[in-house]
Amino acid sequence: MIQLSLDGKRLYATTSLYSAWDKQFYPDLIREGSMMLQIDVDTVNGGLKLNPNFLVDFGKEPLGPALAHELRYPGGDCSSDIWI
Repeated sequence: MIQLSLDGKRLYATTSLYSAWDKQFYPDLIREGSMMLQIDVDTVNGGLKLNPNFLVDFGKEPLGPALAHELRYPGGDCSSDIWI
C-alpha cells in the first residue's frame, strides 16, 4: 500500500498488501514481516529517490513478525484507500 504525504514530497510504501494474498503469494513475508519505506519525491525537477535513512522493519516488532499494509494520515489524504 502507499500513502502520499500531504505536501506531496514523501511517498510511504509497505511491502504487504492484503494478508490473504501475502499468505498465498509471499509466504516469506508472513515469516519475516513487512517493511515500510519512504520515497522522497522531487516536486521541482521530477523524480523519486528511496530514502536510505528511513526503514521500519515490522519483522523485528516485539510480538512480531507483523504485517503492516495500510498507512493513513488522520483527517488527511487517503491515497492508500482502495476499498471505497
